Amino acid sequence: MDTLDTREWLLTNGLGSFASGTISDARSRTYHGWLMAALNPPGDRTLLFSHLEASLEIGERVWALGTQFWQGGEVSPLGYQLLQSFQAYPYPCWQWGERDWQLRRGLLMPHGWGKGAHNQILIRYTYQGTEVAVLRLRLLIGDRNFHHQQSGDAETIFTQVPHPQHLDLQAMHKDGPGTPWQLAWSAGEYSVDEFWYWNYYYPEERRRGLGDREDLYSPGYLTVRLQPGESVTLTAQVGDNVKIADFDDAVAAEQQRLENLFAGIQPKIKIVESVWAQLLKASDAFIAYRASIDGPTAIAGYPWFNDWGRDTLIALPGLALATQRYELARGLLDTFGRYCKQGLIPNTFPDADSEPIYNSIDAALWWIEILGLYLEATQDWEFLEQHYPT
Repeated sequence: MDTLDTREWLLTNGLGSFASGTISDARSRTYHGWLMAALNPPGDRTLLFSHLEASLEIGERVWALGTQFWQGGEVSPLGYQLLQSFQAYPYPCWQWGERDWQLRRGLLMPHGWGKGAHNQILIRYTYQGTEVAVLRLRLLIGDRNFHHQQSGDAETIFTQVPHPQHLDLQAMHKDGPGTPWQLAWSAGEYSVDEFWYWNYYYPEERRRGLGDREDLYSPGYLTVRLQPGESVTLTAQVGDNVKIADFDDAVAAEQQRLENLFAGIQPKIKIVESVWAQLLKASDAFIAYRASIDGPTAIAGYPWFNDWGRDTLIALPGLALATQRYELARGLLDTFGRYCKQGLIPNTFPDADSEPIYNSIDAALWWIEILGLYLEATQDWEFLEQHYPT
């Protein structure tokens, strides 16, 4: 368990949203969840969809597949003991099982860019066995800033409107409505069964000296009968008009996007091809769309940072020049250069639509240094002319 709950996975979607967790499935941080949606990309990140607690029933046998930490030191259920494998690439995928059955779960965040893009996550469960199985998926949700913890009380009420193949969800806080979102499924029957799960424990937050307790709300659960070889796919999406996504099509689209992005790029050092591909994909996870400028930016680090001027400029040679993404490099330099004010480059953009924060002296010096590297690689003198007044 020690290795499984300290090794973490991450998904991003190009909008600043992310999903993250541990291999064991135990949520050890405030920042673990399946839909940390950037409502004002790449900021205003909000936990909406925490996770699904899964159980599998075959005949009279029932296996709980989840694992969670609770206040007081309890770990329950013990689904990690059934975990047979985990892979992070090309998308996080778990396999639980015993001698006569296996259940695989894959997670994928479709990439988005621009003001019309959706914050989504896709989840697919695939069953293999010798008998019919019943999969129950209990929904755990929230509506809070991704830095905070949620407490179950009468000041927050979660509303739901079930439909045959999707669910409308929204929190109602004492100071106003929360963010509406939807969950759709390709098979199964949804049952309303509302209550709070109290006293989750986050050991990583305890180690950081921060709040380590949270309550999550469950509006109900989905029941799916699966024949051997069958799958069920769920799609969670901020806003409305959710569609039941095809998981394989989404995987193929993401792989094609990455292939198009890095086609023809060769490393300047000797490196295993599969490692090089994973490095390229990892670098892309930090690139995000900033709505306030309608252009690219770079996240300073997951899970808690937004985009910072100094960090973006220091990372730019690796993110955009070494990967030969010269248009991206130009866009990142332009993002911060256009906001130059009295010789200072913004150090960060707040979540709210307000003025950038100018509290870094060396960001401007980094901008000049990285501009020189960009010009050396591209000979883009037109860009220099545009920003010469800067």
